[in-house]
Amino acid sequence: MIAREDLETMTSRDLHDRAIGTAKAEGDLDWLWHLLRSIPAAEGEVGDLEDSGMDLVRTVSAINGYTRADRDLPGTLRSQYVDYLLEHL
Repeated sequence: MIAREDLETMTSRDLHDRAIGTAKAEGDLDWLWHLLRSIPAAEGEVGDLEDSGMDLVRTVSAINGYTRADRDLPGTLRSQYVDYLLEHL
């Protein structure tokens, strides 16, 4: 098991990559959807999950697109990455 202190030493980008990789490996669309909805710019763009046609690949692609477009987003979402990894590693 990994400790919070270990995760806190990682860069936000590394936390992002690890959390996204873990969620993809586990097929955790619910968490990925939660993460996507945490990005303020995405909330206006994406509607209800059932109506959006989103799936695991599209959701990960959308999250990665937003984080590439705004280099500060991984830092903003950092606590969510740490919490997720603590629960799943």
